[in-house]
Amino acid sequence: MNNKQRILFIEPCFVDFGGYFRAINICMALSKKNIKIDLLVGSKKEFQWTIKKTKLNENLTQYELPRFNFHFFFNGRILRGLIALLFGLFRKYDITHACVPVQLESNIPAFFLKLFRKKLIMDWDDYWEGSIIYGEYRIMKAYVSFCERKAPKFFENIIVVSNFLKNLSEKRGAKKVLKLINGVNGNQFTTHSKEESREKLNLDKNGKYLISFGHTYIKDRAYLLFKTFEYIYKLDPSIKLLFNCDPQKIIAEQKLEKKIDANCLKNIINVGYIKQEDLGYYLGACNAAIFLVGDSDNERACFPIRIGSYLNGEAIIIMNDINSEAGNILKNLNCAIIQKDLKLLAQETNNILQDENLYHIKKINTIKAKNELLWENLIDDLIDYYNILIKN
Repeated sequence: MNNKQRILFIEPCFVDFGGYFRAINICMALSKKNIKIDLLVGSKKEFQWTIKKTKLNENLTQYELPRFNFHFFFNGRILRGLIALLFGLFRKYDITHACVPVQLESNIPAFFLKLFRKKLIMDWDDYWEGSIIYGEYRIMKAYVSFCERKAPKFFENIIVVSNFLKNLSEKRGAKKVLKLINGVNGNQFTTHSKEESREKLNLDKNGKYLISFGHTYIKDRAYLLFKTFEYIYKLDPSIKLLFNCDPQKIIAEQKLEKKIDANCLKNIINVGYIKQEDLGYYLGACNAAIFLVGDSDNERACFPIRIGSYLNGEAIIIMNDINSEAGNILKNLNCAIIQKDLKLLAQETNNILQDENLYHIKKINTIKAKNELLWENLIDDLIDYYNILIKN
């Protein structure tokens, strides 16, 4: 693409939360290819009434739009959608790349820009219709279902994060679909050796450590994490799990007391919030990262951002096999420990951690996977996709 071509990128999430990380990584990778991008996001502040403009590099400008967080359903979503529409109508862009078809920040401008015959892409990175988060909110459930069922045919040009969503988009009428998984941001943090990391964190230099971190430990994810660690612990009672949350609190909130052996909990170390600059030390210190998900369409549809963080830290990933996009890719790259049955998963983890040769092979493959899945290696497919739309 030449220097004159510009992209308007609309991300509903606020700074440093959820889908923002997919958006900023895509935009940074595009900007390094000399493509100009205006990125619209929500402010991370609870209350911000103005638009904050930040020049991230010569090609990428971020605009933090107003946010007033009175309630989850009342925080300025429509206002941000209208502002994005004004950007799309009154500034010159070759393409508008809007994320998440169910969010008003995206679907309001996308709908009207499509009517004005602007070139438009809808980015679909999560299966909200398959989510359980709505509970009693039947109106919200109906709204989400409507948006995700109608968006592929209406917007036609769809970017997805998984084969699950690719197949669903094509089934629902999309004409041009591109799969773009969440890649690895090699600049997210600096990696460190095991020796340096353990000295920094005051950990036993000869111990065995696993790590799990993230914001989402609800329903199946919490139970599966603790249950898998319980099985691993029973095979090797010396192993410890570094965790960024309070396990006792999660177990109490989700009523898991009778489902998890309390003996293993003493080997879970609550390290609290992990700063971005410290992630390299925590991942470097550990023998492997553990990431468990429920067997649901919602999990099969997404590609968790933290997979890229684990890979950037060159951590072997322990996962349960649910035929997810991330699981299938890591399995093909032979860089993860993956089994459907949790006891078999624990047994294979123990075997690999005990065998230096097997561990070394997985470690080498993990580093290869990290380099293969870097954003700068994935983004060319999106640039080709842009070029096709611009020429047509």
